[in-house]
Amino acid sequence: MTASYLSLKDMGYQQARTADHLSTQAEFALATIKGFPAEIPAESRAELYAGYQLRYSETHPAVTYAVINGHYVLPSQEQLDNAKVEKIEIGVAYAFSYSAQEFGKLAGTNPELHKLVKNWRETTNDYCSNRLGDLKRAATKILNKDKNRSRETLNFTESLTKLFEAQAKSVKVKAGRGDTTANEAKYKAGIAAFWKAYKV
Repeated sequence: MTASYLSLKDMGYQQARTADHLSTQAEFALATIKGFPAEIPAESRAELYAGYQLRYSETHPAVTYAVINGHYVLPSQEQLDNAKVEKIEIGVAYAFSYSAQEFGKLAGTNPELHKLVKNWRETTNDYCSNRLGDLKRAATKILNKDKNRSRETLNFTESLTKLFEAQAKSVKVKAGRGDTTANEAKYKAGIAAFWKAYKV
């Protein structure tokens, strides 16, 4: 996919904006995924990959093939218009509609279709792996920055502020996931009351 920009300045702005978004996304991942980025539960990885697959399918639309004598070919307009010609649309959704076991069996039952599906699965998984790598690197950068900052001498008020900010992200995430013990409004009210009482 080729993007067009008004100028190098415009491209630079878009690049910086993308980097800012990635940093925010990494912060969300750190607050949501326990042990991230060193560890990532299978369920969390599956959710991320589902999102990555959705994006990949947007930039790589499914391809329609005509099935001619068991062969999968790119159809001519005449074949597309002919209702009698068997056609199949293969893309990300189709490729991952097969379970691992079903995909394995396809190699023996329909090797030509298996080859097409395999290509979609491999290129999509490569894309997903690269996007997860981007997220992990951004998260590691944030952790390293926080680690370096923790070496600095923070006074008590600064330490509390940092703690409250971290928990604010956590309560928002947990509330969004249905945790009834997490109430963002009450948390904010509680922190406001604390600072009102704790005047330095």
